[in-house]
Amino acid sequence: MTPDLLDELLDRSAPATRAADPAGLRAMIGDASRTAKPRRRRIGLAAGALTVLLLGGAGVAAASGDWLWGPGLENPDRSYTYTAPTWGQCEIRFSGYDTHNLFIQADVDRVVDEWFASADVEAAADPYVDKYLAVIEDSQASSGDEITDPRLADLNAWTAHEQALYEALGDELQAHGYEPGALAGSTAHSQVHCEGEDWGGEGGDR
Repeated sequence: MTPDLLDELLDRSAPATRAADPAGLRAMIGDASRTAKPRRRRIGLAAGALTVLLLGGAGVAAASGDWLWGPGLENPDRSYTYTAPTWGQCEIRFSGYDTHNLFIQADVDRVVDEWFASADVEAAADPYVDKYLAVIEDSQASSGDEITDPRLADLNAWTAHEQALYEALGDELQAHGYEPGALAGSTAHSQVHCEGEDWGGEGGDR
C-alpha cells in the first residue's frame, strides 16, 4: 500500500512549544519518515491524527470536515486563523492542556484562555511560521521522493502554522513561570478546518 502524503505529514508533525534547532527538527522528520507506516482511515470521519511531543507531553492534531470533539472539548474561543495557499481561510482550534496535575491545572487554563482572549495569537505565531515551513520543505526536497499530491502546499502550511501556534503559546506559558519541561506529561488536542479543504487528495477515501 502506498503511503498517503497526509499520513506522512501527520506522522512527521511535532508541534513544538519551545524554539527548536533546525538541524534537530530535520533529524526528527527524517526519523519519522523512515518509520512511519500508512494508516487506513475514512476521510469523511477524520483525515488522521498524530501523537506529538508537546511541552514534554503528548498532543493530537486532526483534520476533518466536521469538528469531532464531544461536548465541552470543542472550544471555539481558543482559535487561530491563517490563509492557506489554495484552501483559503483556515481555523485551528486548540483544546488547552490537560496537565494531569490538579495543583496547576486551573492556572494553566487561565493563562491559555487569557492569551487566546486578549493576544493577537496570529501575530505571536507569525515569526515561527517560516522556520517550520522551511524545515518541512527542506526535508521533502532532500527525501528524493517525487511528491505530486496537489494538497502539498496546504498540508505544509497547516503543519507550519500549527507548530508555530504551539511555540508561541509555549512562550506565553514560560512568561508565566512554566519553564520548558514544567508541563511534562500534559496532553492537548487541536483541529483544523479550511474553507476549501480537500482531505481526499489523489486517492479519495482511504
